Amino acid sequence: MLCQLYIENLAVIEKASIDFAEGMTVFTGETGAGKSIVIDALNACLGQRTGREIVRSGAKKAVVIASFSHIPGKVREILRENGYGEEEDLLVVQREISADGGSTVRLGGRPATVSLLREIGQYLINIHGQHDNQQLLSAERHLAIIDAFGGLEAQAEGYRAEFAVLREDLRAMKALSVGEEEKKRRVELLNYEISEIEKAKLSPRLEEMLEEKARKLRDSEKIAEALGDADRALSGTEEMPGACDLLTDAAGALDKLRDFPDFAPRAEAVENLRLELTEIASGLSASFQSLEYDQGEAEAIERRLRQLARLKSRYGGSVEEILSRYEKDKEELNAIASQKENLRAAARKAKAQKDKVSALANDLTEARIDAAVRLAHTIEEEARSLEMPSLRVETSFAPCKLSSIGNHSAEILISANLGEPPRPIAKIASGGELSRIMLAIKSALADKDNLDTLIFDEIDTGVSGKAAQKIGLKLQKIGSHRQVICVTHSAQIAALADHQLLIRKSTSGGRTFTEVLPLEGEARAAEVARIFSTDRVTDLMLQTARSMLEEGKRKPGQGA
Repeated sequence: MLCQLYIENLAVIEKASIDFAEGMTVFTGETGAGKSIVIDALNACLGQRTGREIVRSGAKKAVVIASFSHIPGKVREILRENGYGEEEDLLVVQREISADGGSTVRLGGRPATVSLLREIGQYLINIHGQHDNQQLLSAERHLAIIDAFGGLEAQAEGYRAEFAVLREDLRAMKALSVGEEEKKRRVELLNYEISEIEKAKLSPRLEEMLEEKARKLRDSEKIAEALGDADRALSGTEEMPGACDLLTDAAGALDKLRDFPDFAPRAEAVENLRLELTEIASGLSASFQSLEYDQGEAEAIERRLRQLARLKSRYGGSVEEILSRYEKDKEELNAIASQKENLRAAARKAKAQKDKVSALANDLTEARIDAAVRLAHTIEEEARSLEMPSLRVETSFAPCKLSSIGNHSAEILISANLGEPPRPIAKIASGGELSRIMLAIKSALADKDNLDTLIFDEIDTGVSGKAAQKIGLKLQKIGSHRQVICVTHSAQIAALADHQLLIRKSTSGGRTFTEVLPLEGEARAAEVARIFSTDRVTDLMLQTARSMLEEGKRKPGQGA
């Protein structure tokens, strides 16, 4: 329960300390006096977003301090989980907003974060403002209302958690399946490269050995060519005699001159030359005949070297680099194969999760349909006490694509007049009807949560007369077991409150000031009279206000 609210340098409020009690409390005051600032201050203490423009002009910072008693168990649990102890049954929340845009939070005097404040704030106070009426016009919000009434929040949250898992599974599957065509082309290329390198039967020193063999074969070819030429020159051919043949002829001719002293030495020299040349020719011929040179082998080696040159141009500058490329290709091919298996596994996992989520969505939809029927009946009952006896409520469920909300959307339909079919709220509800429908929903939900404090910001918008009194009686009834705080422009509602606070604006020294004053007795009667007066407060109006206040005391909650 909210016990006290301290405000300093917030907008036009320089300093104010407001004490709150059990039951129903109303804030009244002229338009523009600053009633909304009190709501802004409470929102700040609940962790809602605030800006530096809320700081009073000329001040360095704004300070808001809210004190709560009878702390809900959920808040205690969150505080324990975050390392905050429980010294007493009082929680003091402090929020400071600097003029330069900074913000600090303290819980029980200890530093805290805005996110933690926001987390516990939802279990401390429920603030209903005019924006809630606008949210009622949005069909997207209706499922949340149904879940709250049916106590389905935990089931819905469990479903959303499983749906989040499904979304991650689908994202993982999509990531694995991206570029399947490109992967297919890559696999074909890798298989071609691996096959080509395997067929080459490479080894680390292959190129060196082939070069050595090629060099030796090239040398053998040169030797064979020279020996062949020399052999033909010395031994001759069928068409042409060789040097040995010619020298033999010369020796034979000179042999005829041996009897002549002048030619005998020459004849002997030529004969010796013939013998030596014949021996040389025989040796060269033997060497030529024994020389091993295989032209086919030489061509095969050259083909292998050309093959290596082609592979090096594609896969690397050396045999080692080609072999390294071969190993990398095999690793990549294995990785792609693993990805395909991973994709199949991911698809199986996603399908299993989708089946699970679909089953949970069906269960959730069935529970929501049941809750919606009960909610409609409860809203109709509550509306009867708010001058809407003909209100009919239905909920339209429509199948939708599996999403975070389930597999069905829902929209609450109403008929405010007898004989008219239920239609979307946004199309038929007036401002006053919308306020009462929202209050009927809040009343229906009042027993479904553990919030001790409900705040209604101008719930009476568009409502007056008897309807306003009915709203006041409904708030009074809720205030009999909850703390209700209401900002109102209605005299009927103000007169039914247990406590009334006046928000009054004044000027001094060229500055605007707003103060919050508790009202009792005649001061309260004067304020109630001012609210419903059109010009000035008369004695009759004062008497009427006194009667309204007395009536409110005698009939707490009657008729609601």
